[in-house]
Amino acid sequence: MLSTVDAPYLAPGRIGALTLRNRLVRAATGETMANAEGEASDAHVRLYGDLARGGAGLLITGHLFVEQRGQYAPFQLGIHDDRCVAGLRRMTEAVHAAGGVIFAELAHAGSQTVMRDIEPVAPSVVPNAIYARQPNEMSAIDIGAVIAAFGTAARRAMAAGFDGIHLHSGNGYLLSQFNSPFANRRDDDWGGDADRRGRFLREVYRLVRQTVGSNVPVTARIGVTDAVAGGLSMEEGLARIKMLRTEGLDAVEVTYGLMNSYTENIRPYTGITRARALADGVLHRVFSSPVPEAYYRPFAQAVKRQVDIPVILVGGMRTTDTMADVMHAGDADFIAMARPFVREPDLPNQIAAGRRGLVDCVSCNICLVHEGSDALKCWRTRWRDLVRHAYWRIARRNWTINQEE
Repeated sequence: MLSTVDAPYLAPGRIGALTLRNRLVRAATGETMANAEGEASDAHVRLYGDLARGGAGLLITGHLFVEQRGQYAPFQLGIHDDRCVAGLRRMTEAVHAAGGVIFAELAHAGSQTVMRDIEPVAPSVVPNAIYARQPNEMSAIDIGAVIAAFGTAARRAMAAGFDGIHLHSGNGYLLSQFNSPFANRRDDDWGGDADRRGRFLREVYRLVRQTVGSNVPVTARIGVTDAVAGGLSMEEGLARIKMLRTEGLDAVEVTYGLMNSYTENIRPYTGITRARALADGVLHRVFSSPVPEAYYRPFAQAVKRQVDIPVILVGGMRTTDTMADVMHAGDADFIAMARPFVREPDLPNQIAAGRRGLVDCVSCNICLVHEGSDALKCWRTRWRDLVRHAYWRIARRNWTINQEE
């Protein structure tokens, strides 16, 4: 058994009034397991029950869309309608029965949606940085309706038994679009300078906090800076986190805001040595240099220097040495991972039992490219799944070519 001196991520942690059994967090990951109406399925109940039994201190759901226009992809889990509550309650009951803690991640895709039957909305008529879809500019009435939708979603989350709320204000979705001068080119009450750009997130937070009360933790994934030219500066991003901390935000998970590609946020083959690539059959990476771990660590360090707030660090931590080093250095208070939990939902229990070194996940991102098409799983554990993935890629490529001809 590892000691909490050698493995500080195994020590109990505190977010708001809530004490967690350790500091290992399962970060939000889309599941593609909902029905067409966005309701939770038996597969969700099994997934989150397994994750809770796996020993993580905190589970964060995949992003839950708060209104229909905010849906990102097919079969995404929603919290936009009262009919969603019953299925979500089954999820939280499975987590609590296994001794786990779970937060609902509330989100709105804005212009970053792949749903072709949805007309995307955004603060300004600016093509989405990743998908190039041109949105409709939100009116003041639209803005008020979306803020209200976040508040109503928080009410549903409490009715469903969630232990806390996690707001998604990063990775190109609507909240981060309002934060960014690239996507938000308004010159009214909702844009034009840093304070007005931050108003939308501030009002969403205030309504969510008012809805859940002071004793329920409210945290957020926040883009500290943008990856696109002319986007959010780190100075403005840090000031926004400081503002939210003053408002009562209980913890922050650091990430990018707007991005040119998802691989800027979910970087492939993180921490994979040549020997590991050879052993795991990732032959095209054998002669490549490993992608560095903990790629958001500089963001966490910047927040730690300027804001007194618990920091959740996500982004490519793949070895227990890196996890320990981050915490010993005081760069973060919690270690979050997403893809490793897809392959090993019991990873925290293994680490608590003394496991050291690399996780099994090789960050190949096959699980990511199937979002919206297939239920979340690791495609590398069975050769039949890899064959099916290869066939799927070929069929998809041929379909795309035929559409373009």
